[in-house]
Amino acid sequence: DHRDLHSFPTRRSSDLLAPDLEDIIPEVNKLLIKPDTVFVGHNASFDWSFVNSSLELIGYETPKVPRLCTIKLARRLLEKKLKKNLGSLSSYFYININNRHRATGDALATAQVLIELLEIAEQDHNITTIDELLSFQNRPIKNYKRQTASFKRVEPILSEIPKEPGVYYFTDKDDEIIYVGKAKSLKERIMSYFNSDFFTSRKISDMLKKIHNLKWEVTGTELAALLLESKEIKRLKPPYNTVSKIYRQYPFIKIDTCQLFPKAELVYSLNGNNAEYYGPFRSAFLADEIIQTIDKQFKLRKCEKFPNPKADNRPCFYHHIEKCSSPCSLAVDKNGYELEINKVKHFLTGYSNGIIEQLEKKMNQLAEQLDFERAELIKNKIADLRKIFERKKEVPTSVNRNNLILILPASSTEKTVELFFIKKGKLVFQYLIGRKAMLQDIFKQVDKYYFSDSQEKINYSIEDVDELKIICYWIYRNKDKGLCVYTDGKNKQELFSELEDSIRSINYEDTSIIIEEFNEVIYTD
Repeated sequence: DHRDLHSFPTRRSSDLLAPDLEDIIPEVNKLLIKPDTVFVGHNASFDWSFVNSSLELIGYETPKVPRLCTIKLARRLLEKKLKKNLGSLSSYFYININNRHRATGDALATAQVLIELLEIAEQDHNITTIDELLSFQNRPIKNYKRQTASFKRVEPILSEIPKEPGVYYFTDKDDEIIYVGKAKSLKERIMSYFNSDFFTSRKISDMLKKIHNLKWEVTGTELAALLLESKEIKRLKPPYNTVSKIYRQYPFIKIDTCQLFPKAELVYSLNGNNAEYYGPFRSAFLADEIIQTIDKQFKLRKCEKFPNPKADNRPCFYHHIEKCSSPCSLAVDKNGYELEINKVKHFLTGYSNGIIEQLEKKMNQLAEQLDFERAELIKNKIADLRKIFERKKEVPTSVNRNNLILILPASSTEKTVELFFIKKGKLVFQYLIGRKAMLQDIFKQVDKYYFSDSQEKINYSIEDVDELKIICYWIYRNKDKGLCVYTDGKNKQELFSELEDSIRSINYEDTSIIIEEFNEVIYTD
């Protein structure tokens, strides 16, 4: 985890030296002896030999850590002709490597390559656990021959496949869709099925025997492809897609601000009222644990059924141990209770003194006490919470105050940009714009979704929640690939101006995207 490495002691930059081995190895050892740690490297045996020698040199015993090698995985998951060095794989997966051949740059690139390989392992080989993955990397490479008949059937249309991101569909002799996939480059991904002489996946080999035709739909960006792929897999349920065939219900934490004295509750659906929702969480266990922490740390009411507040109501036990402000007995008024609610809302963020910072402090304390097992559990919780609460700016993190416009570079050839309008956590509008797009048309949509009927009730379907999860996780994993323009607290002129500047700042080969009539827009409040 590179965030842990940032805490290592280092010399001043003026010393022009790396940190001392005596400073680094104790910290590395703490990471390695944690439960469920897996050492990942690109050529892991080579990297591990250096780590092992350094541990022995300082006097540490070599821990028994399973080692996962991204080169081994790549050999079993990707086509034979593709070079498997880090640079080639990074290029293949469109990963930008900063500080190439430096420790941090190569480590981050390896981590991103691993994420891509994990996705392919799950899709093509049904691998869903670390034990399966560790076993798979050492499995003999079984080669299944390319299906010549399938190739000949689709060969006439292979040259027509575009290079843009999108979703592709494989169909059988009855024109039934048997597989749906998404790709950053449709041409490269689809051609990878037919360019290889051999395959390492029986599933893929069996599927290719049945392919009689293929179709595709171009999307502006990888995120748009992800969203469309998820919908199509759940709609079509193709036999060779083994995951994501059904919509899951995800838990949320709800604070119903419509109530006089609300509390934090666990719910599984979003209603378009004025309640605030936080999530979606990966598991009910994590959400419930957060609610328990709120109950311990803040003085919200504990009773399930709230009685009519009266001065002669007897305060409960929790009030006497200072865990409840006792609004039922009017020990606190509406304004005082609202202040406590606001503290809870701030706690449910990734900012100063929020839940993530508090968990990080607790994790570090446990590590100092050599309680690595509990520290590791907290670290996993932090990783899940970052996907939900991490923002580029300090803005509210509840779902229904999640109002932003996501701006992503799309085609470098066509110089296009894709906009995603998210209102109250719901994707309400997608818009692909090119060099000749009218900025006024964009502003009309901004006005429609963010300044007209702003108090309208928004209903959330299970599909909307699935989109919310995909977008949250994608933004977390791709923080540096686009821009977020937050809409709350801005008048039209402020928002239009920031949106214009953000679109202009998307560069392709040092050339800013040009939108016609930028300077002819008349701002109106």
